[in-house]
Amino acid sequence: MKNIHHNYWTGEYEEKDADLCNPDLVLAMQELYGRKGFDFGKGNDRFNDKNKKNHYRPDGYSVYTPLNGNYSSKMPFRRKTVENNKELADKCFFLAGTIAGEIFFPCRRLDGMNTMNQSRGELHGDVKDMMYITLDSIKKYYAKEDDNYPLKETIETYGYFFDCFDSFDEYIEYNLLQDYELLPKKFPTAENELVEFWEKSVEFLEARLQRIEEYAKQNGLLEE
Repeated sequence: MKNIHHNYWTGEYEEKDADLCNPDLVLAMQELYGRKGFDFGKGNDRFNDKNKKNHYRPDGYSVYTPLNGNYSSKMPFRRKTVENNKELADKCFFLAGTIAGEIFFPCRRLDGMNTMNQSRGELHGDVKDMMYITLDSIKKYYAKEDDNYPLKETIETYGYFFDCFDSFDEYIEYNLLQDYELLPKKFPTAENELVEFWEKSVEFLEARLQRIEEYAKQNGLLEE
């Protein structure tokens, strides 16, 4: 895989779905997370046969969003916050484009349902691409103690994927997400909250990047 600080969403892949068209990113994801036999092929393939859910092909990546693009309409204060905190915002955006900003979920639509990425990215939903809320919902799926949490229906639809892991702890360890408690836990509704969102995001992404680098070195995955 590329240098650990490589941004997969720049250059010819800027403003494109790098997780679909950047072969270096596909290779890096396969090397890091292919240990259970997951296939990182073309993410835009569709697989709708209900009786063949156990194909174990997630193929979908989720870039950690710094809440740009469509979220601008939800945060009228965002432009001013960027102007006042450009260095911090740029750092967050850059880190989100590295391997530390990538988490994979099943991307093939089943039973006409939204995929994980589609469901967690609904602008008017409870999640709004917040990764902590997503992971907390996955944790509740494993606990089987709560019958009402965000993404419940979608997570259960893709239960075949999450059931590849015996527990939430195994899911977290496998995906090198041990630092997820550093993630921001609420959607920002004011300038100071957006600054805090970026600060916590940078802290998480830097910690995860270091963890991924250590794993990559131990397993000889980094290019010389």
